[in-house]
Amino acid sequence: MWNDVLTMNRLAAAMLVLAFALLAYGAARWLTAQPYFAIRTVVVQAAGATPLEHVTAERVARVCVPQINGTFFTADLAQTKAAFESLPWVRSASVRRQWPDRLMVRLEEHRALARWNDEGGNRFVSIHGEAFNAAGEAALGARLPLLTGPEGSQREVALQYALLRERLSVIGLAPQVLTLSSRQAWTLRLVDGLVVEIGREQAAASVQTRIERFVAHYAATVGRLNTRVEVVDLRYPNGFAVRAPGLRAQAQATKPAKPRVVAPARKQKLPARALKPQQPRA
Repeated sequence: MWNDVLTMNRLAAAMLVLAFALLAYGAARWLTAQPYFAIRTVVVQAAGATPLEHVTAERVARVCVPQINGTFFTADLAQTKAAFESLPWVRSASVRRQWPDRLMVRLEEHRALARWNDEGGNRFVSIHGEAFNAAGEAALGARLPLLTGPEGSQREVALQYALLRERLSVIGLAPQVLTLSSRQAWTLRLVDGLVVEIGREQAAASVQTRIERFVAHYAATVGRLNTRVEVVDLRYPNGFAVRAPGLRAQAQATKPAKPRVVAPARKQKLPARALKPQQPRA
C-alpha cells in the first residue's frame, strides 16, 4: 500500500478533511460557549387559552432557571423541560430556542378535580384522572370534593365521580365524598350529609343502573320525607332502602287514633220504698 501513490494521496486527503472537520467542530464549540450567546430571557406562557394560575415567576426563578446550563446553542432543552415539569402544578412543558438569546417555555397546568386520598389538600386528582402533589393548597382543598380509593385507581374513581355528579345534578344533589373500597364497593356522601351505599359493580345491577333508579324515584320517596335521611342503600335488585331516625316517630304521629269504646251504663234497681208515693203533709 505504501508504494501505491494514488492510495496514499487519497488517505492524506481524507486525514486532512478529518483534521479540518475536527478543527471546525472545536472552533464552533468554543464560539458557541462564549458569554456572547448566553441565554438572557426565559419567557413562560400557557399552552392553551387558559392562563397560568399556579405557576409563579418567583417559583420559576428559584427552581427552574438555576437548572438551565449552557448558552443559546448548548443548553440542554430536555433537561430544561424536565425542570419545568418538576413543578407541582405543571402537567407538561415544551421548550424551544428563539434567536438570539431567549428560551420560550409553554406550560400546561393540572386542573384539579378533587382531593385524592388526602384530607389536608396536599394531593389532588386532575380532570384527566392523574394524581399529583401540591402541598400548601389547603384553601383550594377545602372547596373540592374528596375521592378515596386504592392507589392506582384514581382514574377510575375520577371518571365515576364525574358521571355521578352529572346524574345527581338532575335532582339538585351534589357528591362531596366518593370512596372505592378494597373490595371494589362504592360509597357516596352528598353535600347535605346523606350517605348513599351503592355497592359493587355487577352485570345484573351496575352502579349507573342503581343511580338511575335512585334519581327516577327520589322525588316520590326521599324527597317527600319531612325528616332527615341518614343512609340510602341501593344494594337491592329492584329498589332501595332508607334509614331515617325520625321516620318511625313521624309515622306514629300521623297514624289515626283508635276510637274510644265506652261501656254502656248498667241499670240500677231502686228499692221498693223509694217507689211508694209520699203522703202530702197537712
